[in-house]
Amino acid sequence: MSSEKQEDEGDNKGDKIVVQVIEDEMKSAYLSYAMSVIVGRALPDARDGLKPVHRRILYAMNDMGMRHNTPYKKCARIVGEVLGKYHPHGDSAVYDSLVRMAQTFSLRYMLVDGQGNFGSIDGDNAAAMRYCIAGDSLILSDKGMFHISSISNKNESAINMKILSYNGKKNLASKFFNSGKQNLIELRTNLGYKIKGTYNHPLLCWCVKDDIPKIEWKLLENIKKTDIVILSRGSSLFSKKTVDLKKYCPKGGLKNDVDMPDKMNNELAFLLGALVSEGSFHNNQILFNNKDEQFYKRIKSILTSQFKGIQLYERDIKGGYTELSIYEQKVVVFLKNIGLEAVNSDKKSIPFTVLMSTKDNLKSFLKGLFEGDGSIIHKTDKRHNGKSIELTYNSKSSKLIEQLKILLLNFGIVTTNPYKDKRNGCYKLIISGYNSIKKFKEEISFFSERKKNILSNIEGLNSHRMSKTDLIPFIGVYLRRKYKMIERYNFDRYNNLEENYDRLIRILDYNDKNLINVILKQRYLFNKVKHIKKLRKKEDVFSVKIDSNCHSFVANGFINHNTEARLAKISDEMLQDIDKETVSFTDNFDGSLKEPTVLPSKIPNLLANGSSGIAVGMATNIPPHNISELTRGVIALIDNPEIGVLELMQYIKGPDFPTGGIIAGRNGVISAYSSGKGKILVKGVVEEEKRGEKELLVIKEIPYMVNKSILIEEIANLVQEKRIEGISDIRDESARKGIRVVIDLKRNFSSDIVLNQLFKHTRLQTTFGIIMVALVNNQPKTLTLKELLINYLEHRQDVVRKRTAFDLKKSENRAHVLEGLIVALKNIDPVIKLIKESESATNAKNGLMLKYSLTEIQAVAILDLKLQKLAKLERHNIEEEHKKLLRLISELKSVLASEQKILLIIKSELEEITQKYGDERKTQISDEEETLEIEDLIEEEDVVVTLTNTGYVKRLPIETYKLQRRGGKGVIATGTREEDFVEDLFIANTHSYLLVFTDKGKVYWLKTYQIPEATRQARGRPIINLVDVEQGEKVLAVIPVKNFDSNHYLLTATRRGVMKKTSLEAYSKPRRGGIIGLKLDDGDEVVSVVLTDGKADILLATKKGKAVKFNESDVRPVGRASRGVRGISLRKGDKLIGMIIATGDKRVLTVTENGYGKKTMTSDYRFIRRGGKGVINIKTTQRNGDVVAIKSVSDGDELMFISRNGIVIRTMSSEISTIGRNTQGVRIMRLGEGDCLVSAAKIVIEES
Repeated sequence: MSSEKQEDEGDNKGDKIVVQVIEDEMKSAYLSYAMSVIVGRALPDARDGLKPVHRRILYAMNDMGMRHNTPYKKCARIVGEVLGKYHPHGDSAVYDSLVRMAQTFSLRYMLVDGQGNFGSIDGDNAAAMRYCIAGDSLILSDKGMFHISSISNKNESAINMKILSYNGKKNLASKFFNSGKQNLIELRTNLGYKIKGTYNHPLLCWCVKDDIPKIEWKLLENIKKTDIVILSRGSSLFSKKTVDLKKYCPKGGLKNDVDMPDKMNNELAFLLGALVSEGSFHNNQILFNNKDEQFYKRIKSILTSQFKGIQLYERDIKGGYTELSIYEQKVVVFLKNIGLEAVNSDKKSIPFTVLMSTKDNLKSFLKGLFEGDGSIIHKTDKRHNGKSIELTYNSKSSKLIEQLKILLLNFGIVTTNPYKDKRNGCYKLIISGYNSIKKFKEEISFFSERKKNILSNIEGLNSHRMSKTDLIPFIGVYLRRKYKMIERYNFDRYNNLEENYDRLIRILDYNDKNLINVILKQRYLFNKVKHIKKLRKKEDVFSVKIDSNCHSFVANGFINHNTEARLAKISDEMLQDIDKETVSFTDNFDGSLKEPTVLPSKIPNLLANGSSGIAVGMATNIPPHNISELTRGVIALIDNPEIGVLELMQYIKGPDFPTGGIIAGRNGVISAYSSGKGKILVKGVVEEEKRGEKELLVIKEIPYMVNKSILIEEIANLVQEKRIEGISDIRDESARKGIRVVIDLKRNFSSDIVLNQLFKHTRLQTTFGIIMVALVNNQPKTLTLKELLINYLEHRQDVVRKRTAFDLKKSENRAHVLEGLIVALKNIDPVIKLIKESESATNAKNGLMLKYSLTEIQAVAILDLKLQKLAKLERHNIEEEHKKLLRLISELKSVLASEQKILLIIKSELEEITQKYGDERKTQISDEEETLEIEDLIEEEDVVVTLTNTGYVKRLPIETYKLQRRGGKGVIATGTREEDFVEDLFIANTHSYLLVFTDKGKVYWLKTYQIPEATRQARGRPIINLVDVEQGEKVLAVIPVKNFDSNHYLLTATRRGVMKKTSLEAYSKPRRGGIIGLKLDDGDEVVSVVLTDGKADILLATKKGKAVKFNESDVRPVGRASRGVRGISLRKGDKLIGMIIATGDKRVLTVTENGYGKKTMTSDYRFIRRGGKGVINIKTTQRNGDVVAIKSVSDGDELMFISRNGIVIRTMSSEISTIGRNTQGVRIMRLGEGDCLVSAAKIVIEES
């Protein structure tokens, strides 16, 4: 098909079908998409250094009047403004961008001044941009407890009250917001605490992050069942002021011979509690009855004392009760006015005036309430010393129960999830746990002596009896796992934590101490989420502005918060002169508004704050810089346009990260500045300190964009895995002033070695890849440092030129008006006469224009002139203003006529920027290009390396093993399990490479010192954690190599008798993923690897006691991937057990599985051609068993033998008999029942 478009007429007139090659259409569509991403989202503009979303946020905030010296506004409002006017994408994209511009650890010079939680260097998320909860949510304030919707009937209003916030603080609430109808989520906990809020409403939660319990904010939409929320119960807030009741007294139409209380008091509160429980409305009367005569008399007494002159009607009713009736309408209306509702029992609630009352008033209300419908039972059973107490409240009203739960929680009293009793339809609320019942007794109690006496039994109960639901999740498991010495203690309840506090505080690290102290101080109620429901019906939602850094408040017991922001001071420089036609504007997404395509940007923002982003087929990663250096660099460019990169670097030293750190070497910086691409090595700043005798390493700064918490976790894991040695403890002591991560060193460990291990293995040292890609004329371009500065400078020249032109035009227009006014003032009398005699303003205007040769603008200005301007002083001011304007016009014209003057203005502005915002570098630059290798700091020494059959490896000092006589029982070499046994043991130098051969024929590289040192009893570490062994591979042989050269060879032998000879040089280039060392047949595996000089005599020995000796010249060298040749012919059931170099003066040590062995002179073995069946090496009788190992030894060698159960014996070779080939040998090691010999190794003694 032709690639040209073809047009066909359709059936309908005007219809058109365009035939297009699909490849061309896809290319075009993809190119459009790519450019949309590149220009519209991912890459910054080279002029102002901003992506569209950041530019829109700053412009919108500027348009809202949010300067650095104006009040903060809610982030939700900012995001809504940006979304509605300029950026029609998801709110999270806008909010995340806003948050980043307010983070001290992300931007070198913050563009947004944030108030509240904007995330942390530990990776903690920022708070939600808004919090909105349902109107019936109860908040705690110094004016009492009330529904949030009752604060104001306006959409937004100023308020002034103290609110209970996070961690028990009392902060000022200054604004109220009604956010209209929104979709809601309802959350209910296991204990029945409930809250309704918007999807993005944040609650304080208790989570496990990286196996560590943490307090964390989570949005309602992200909270799941079984998540744990935190409720406030350790801190409380009550009204300080008694509620004034005067305004609730009925006015007119009712008898006035009954006095009303003018303030809330304890007796009235008690009465209200009793009436909520036992009262009812009937025919506009309030009825009260109770079987308890003393309670009844108390209520009657309160009524007559609080409402002097009241008449009560009393009667006896069925059941032995006495009932009184309040029929005085003035009293009835008053009680209704103060919140006693005339509703059925299932609709009852706590009167609003009670919720707003003082703590003492609330105690009296609760006493009256519980005396009415509360009950207490002292139970006797076989548990808990035979005693328990059940304290309950019963009501048919779910609303009353929910309010009561929150009110009691403000007293620190926890209640259970209410359940409905099917017998009477009442909800039953239980106060559970020793602490809550005791607090009820101390704070509230009952009225009647009978109930008080039962309640007093709490003193005789076991104080350790806690509520089954009042737990501190995760903390016990975490502490016991981290601190082994407290494994037998439990800390999941407050009383356990308090009892063991002194013991704990001595061993906990800094972070854990802080966590425990906060938990104990606040006594949070941790409660699991039971129910999450998205409500179908929208409801009005509300919030308040809290004037504090935390922006949190307590509602329904839950802890909530948000963020606020305004422009930072430096952003004024970004936006200055935007109203002077200095930049071009374009239509917004729907054409209803205009938005800037670029900001004036007086500061070189792209380099000052950097930028990163991934586009389609390209990316940018520009580091931040120091603004003082940048301004000096731009001035140097102005002074010398031919300046080179190296000369610019005399002013701009290199990147300057907000988190500090050290840039190691300058080559990467030079490369990036010269070509637009490069890599720099960034290291954290670590200082050495001493605390007593203990040496410490203290991390003060970390590389840019490194998460501090993850770094600490990474270090802890590497210490646990023993890949980093010498660290006994690590703790985070960071505070607001900066980072402080303290690392305790073990005794006798070099701090230099530990530090270099940290740099090598963790993100304390990272590589920052610089890619300086930005948009130039809406096209992506890789720019050098000079090109970036030129783009900024040309932009500023354009801005200054346009600003000057704008000011010139404005000045000329004003001068033109003033010239007309001066003409009028010089001819004031004729002018006034002309105006007075004119029939209309139009005639007057035309007359002035004609008579004095004025323009229409001048004539209109004269007509608009106020009479006060005719005063002599005003005339003088007008003339002076005109003279100044003429001078300004002349100056502005000279600026526009001279590019040099424009550059001088830019230099002056840059010097002003330096004075206002310039600061010292945060990131050091060292000339040290290469980092110190750890190997340079490792002492070169021989060590013992053991390897078990399941792949556990460790190294030990050679002095660990004591010399023992032949036949001894030995010492434990390694901690083993039944299914695990030591398979190999050898001596290696700490600086040697270990070539790790697997059963699949692959080879991996490992330095001996990289194997963690362990105790003799320790099991060691899986070798697969040290090398990247593929799944299913098993390590079968490890050989130490000091140097790789072409004069040495590796001889490899397999179970089936195949062997291969390869130059050692072929293994000289380590690869992380390993290489193929030997191509194996199916079912075959590697047995032995030896290092030779190419001339050695080789001896192969089999399991059934056969051996063959030949010179390695019989085996020609082949490549690494080759299969090899036959080394020995094996009989059925036999297999190769080992390979040694048969030196003439050496003896062949052969060891069998039953602990027997012998030495034989190598000369006793005649040479046989390679591939032969061999001669007898040792008799494999029933006593001996099969051969397990052969070694080449001399009489001066020390030998080690290891059994399957991990028993080791160390003895001299001279103590083992040298006998002939065809013999059984002697006992070498006594073995326990079920044990057998598995390995042998020799130690070479160096002569001084």
